[in-house]
Amino acid sequence: MKRVSLALAGALACLLLASVGTAAAMPTEGIVNSECNTTSKNVIGKKVTIVVAGKNVAQSQMRFAECKIVNKVANKLLSLRIEKPKVTEGYRCTPTVLTGGEGTVEPQKVRYNCLFRGADTATEIRLKFTVTYNTD
Repeated sequence: MKRVSLALAGALACLLLASVGTAAAMPTEGIVNSECNTTSKNVIGKKVTIVVAGKNVAQSQMRFAECKIVNKVANKLLSLRIEKPKVTEGYRCTPTVLTGGEGTVEPQKVRYNCLFRGADTATEIRLKFTVTYNTD
């Protein structure tokens, strides 16, 4: 009985040590809350502010929350002036037309919500911005 108890205690100690070792080796995951700015000739006022929010962002995927890629996503959507879901740079962007549209006189106001999800991590990065397009 004493040998079985010692064997079980040894096995539990090994499991505890292994779990502590892997927890320490895991990369730290971060939270992102920032804003990026870009310009577009298609937008009234030309300036667009993009709100970037992320949780569980792995260090290997932190670059997708940087303004360089965020602005690339926004510029692609703004140049196309699309009102249907689009995937670009790993982000799935869904537009919502708020005002205007085909056959109306008022300018078209569109809200974009974009989501990036990590393939092998729990990374989630969201982009949100609203623009009013020029009717020219």
